[in-house]
Amino acid sequence: MTKKEQEDHFDKLVQKFRGTMTNKGSDYANEDRLSNFKLAGAIAGLTAQQNCLSLIATKVARLGVLYEAGTPPKNEAILDSIEDLAIYGILLHMIEIDLSSKNSKTYGQLFI
Repeated sequence: MTKKEQEDHFDKLVQKFRGTMTNKGSDYANEDRLSNFKLAGAIAGLTAQQNCLSLIATKVARLGVLYEAGTPPKNEAILDSIEDLAIYGILLHMIEIDLSSKNSKTYGQLFI
């Protein structure tokens, strides 16, 4: 892949992630798109961050099993799991900003 192809691919993925996050968010959460992580974490005795990290760990473990087996998955494709990981990373970033903004006046400084 050339540099230009990589950049184009990245841009397309970001748009795809936005659509996935928006659509799934409608099924999993209320107007606070992070509410599901907060509620599920509270139910399990975890913080929203720990809950999100648990989901990330589950996806990483699944990918490890699939790569070790060396056979195609029967259900969700490997690329779908990788995309889920990227979205969970973005959501974890959002959770951290959301919680930090409630505890600090430096919300704008948290963005990269």
